[in-house]
Formats: sequence, C-alpha cells, structure tokens
Amino acid sequence: MPCNLETSLRRRLPVTDIELSSVERFQLLSIRVKLSSTSDLDLTQRWVLELFGEFNPAPFFLSPLRFEGCERTRDSLSLTLSGAHCYGLGFGPEPPVNPLWTRCSIDDSAFGDRLGELIATDRWNFYSLDTARCEGDGSPLTVSDSEVINEILTAHAPHSQAWPGNPEIVHWYGVKGPRGEWVSLAALVRWESGQHILASVVTVTEMRGQGFARTLVRGIGAEMQRQGVKWLGLGVAHDNVSAQRAYERAGFERRANFTTYSLAPSS
Repeated sequence: MPCNLETSLRRRLPVTDIELSSVERFQLLSIRVKLSSTSDLDLTQRWVLELFGEFNPAPFFLSPLRFEGCERTRDSLSLTLSGAHCYGLGFGPEPPVNPLWTRCSIDDSAFGDRLGELIATDRWNFYSLDTARCEGDGSPLTVSDSEVINEILTAHAPHSQAWPGNPEIVHWYGVKGPRGEWVSLAALVRWESGQHILASVVTVTEMRGQGFARTLVRGIGAEMQRQGVKWLGLGVAHDNVSAQRAYERAGFERRANFTTYSLAPSS
C-alpha cells in the first residue's frame, strides 16, 4: 500500500475558511511545527543517528523496498513504510503522525489507548545485542530437520512468528541436551533492511531455567560477530518479563518500548 507523504502533510492542517495552495499549506505546516520531511533513505539514516545515536532501533526497520518517507522535528522522528498496511514508526517525545497510517508502532507512546482512528492493540519491547560482547563464545549447532523444528515449536511455542519455510530465515540454530536431544532452538532472520533478528527462540518446557537459551543466543551472537554482523535484534512481548530477563542476562539491551496501534475491526 503506497503512503503519499505530501498528501498526508496537507491533510494534517486544520480546515479553515482560507483556501491555500498545497505549497502554502506545506510552508504553513513547516513553520507551525518546524517539520522537515524527506523520501531520501540516506538522509533519513543520518537524521536517525543525529537525533538518537547508534543505539536507536530505527535502522532495523529501514527497508529500501518499503521505505516511503521520514518526517522529523527538533527532537522526534517518524517513518512511513508501505506494504500490506501503510505502516508507521514513531520515536521521540512527539513523533509526527501520518494520518494515512493504518497501523503503527510508537516508542514510549504518550498517546494513550487511541491515536486518531487507531486503537492500541499490542505492547512489545525491542532488544538488541552488540555481538562483540559474545566474542569467545562457542558456535551454535545448525538445525536442518524441519519436522523436528515444527514439532518443538508446536508443542512449546505455538505462537512463534518464524516457522520453517519462511523466506527471510537464514539458519535455524540449536542446543542439545544431555541425551543428545534438541532442547533449545532459534531462527536467525535477515530482514529487508539487511539487519539480523532472532525469532522463535524456544526451549523445551521441562528443560527451561538451565541456561540453554542463553548458551544458544550467545553462540549465535558469537557466530555473527565472526561474520562481521555488529547487531542482533529481537522483539519480546511487553508482559513477558521472564523472557526479557533471560535476554538481558545474555547481553541484550532494550532499545524501545513500542505500543502498536491498528484500525479497529469493522463491526
């Protein structure tokens, strides 16, 4: 779904009795909120670094294939991406809101339960790992048996996002238990942005709490460090405190606390 930023900028102005040209409306809006916009991906990446530094998660989402545009103010920034939804991402205390968004995720949202016609539907945290912190950890094992992966996910993590056959998956990795059985698995995913993500991290229920997942994700981090990949990312449900603590013990740090907004289902 294309998301026209110029159109959205014009729509953001309040209706008045004065008829203004599109250029005049854009100039008025820019003066009123000191808003800058671009459809240049390289400039957007520079803005992200300028406002938030390297630790911001925005680069994970900057897909050249889906990037439509960026808007920024003095201390905030938003991205618009095309796809099945006109999708937005907002960062900073007052990120610009594109009224064409049909779905968006706002970091540390101050908008509450509603954002225009959109309602809050989910909260999740985004974490990243500097792979240099894993230097010296052992390499993980590659898992190639899709049937085993499906069985473990179905039994122990049925709501996982990544499953065998997903085209973005680079490898499945795993750790074996004392009897040689697979006890912990994870998918290494390469997003359209070129950034690498861990997905569907699962440990067999009765084997949890023994450090298998930590060994696995640290091993993947070490392997990525050897391959020259600096960052690994992952998303965790906001209320999954035990998983967050496990990832933090493995060296991950929280980058964002997102609230996702979506159009309300049609009645």
